[in-house]
Amino acid sequence: MPSRSDAVRRAWAPALLWLALIAWESTAFAGSENTGDFLYPIVKFLDPQITFAQFLIVHGLLRKAGHFIGYAVLSLLMLRAWWTTLMLPRWAKRLPSWRSMLRSWSARAAAIALASTVLVAALDEWHQTMLPGRTGAIRDVALDAMAAACVQLLLIAVSDARGKPSALSS
Repeated sequence: MPSRSDAVRRAWAPALLWLALIAWESTAFAGSENTGDFLYPIVKFLDPQITFAQFLIVHGLLRKAGHFIGYAVLSLLMLRAWWTTLMLPRWAKRLPSWRSMLRSWSARAAAIALASTVLVAALDEWHQTMLPGRTGAIRDVALDAMAAACVQLLLIAVSDARGKPSALSS
């Protein structure tokens, strides 16, 4: 028979798997040189007229888009994990739907999710400073934080918390 702790574990599993993916992408394997070697033939196939200089711009934009999307997803998954941990009633035995989570949106869970995501971004960039072929950049932390904040703001906009001051105090 499922229990509340099973629901909490199921909420954290995707967040932890996403963290593992981010950790893997933080290795030298996913450095700019390696992703460029992988992406150049694909981009060249899609646009045979592209110059190498143009590809370098596209490559940089794809890498930054990857940062944004990756940390936006992490922020979303962290919100679900923290909301389930903090807000799921003691009697609940199943993982709540996204809809029910948004109906009882929690500023506390959102703030912790945002802080957790920014902490991961900062640790990720710091880790990269210690790897050959990788560099850590504060602007990447800022981009990742912006992605996390955008997700949280979007969730507020679609949640039932809009216009309900009492929902913001949870």
